Amino acid sequence: MILYFTADLMSTSRVQGPANAQGISLKVIGSKKGLIDTIDDDTTALVVDLNPPARDAISAIQEAKAKRPDLHVLVHGPHVQVDLLAQAKDAGAEVLTNGQFHQQVGSILAQLAAR
Repeated sequence: MILYFTADLMSTSRVQGPANAQGISLKVIGSKKGLIDTIDDDTTALVVDLNPPARDAISAIQEAKAKRPDLHVLVHGPHVQVDLLAQAKDAGAEVLTNGQFHQQVGSILAQLAAR
């Protein structure tokens, strides 16, 4: 199962549709506590939306990696948020801009689900 940490309803719909179309199990979670509580051995990847309101995104990545060091974490965010993207990378995440992520969301989800 792929977990998607976001508070943005627009991002949710742009990601949930391709996941459903491919039969990929995707669970959208809006709170850091809910995210950390949900991560288990069946979690194949974590996708984090850094778009506002990206509350607790960096600490969520850090806690997720502490709980499951082997968990693949991918973030997407505005290309102008250079510092935030760098913090996510430093926390152990693969980083994409929103444009990169949304242009390839179907293939990205397929790759993450195959892990």
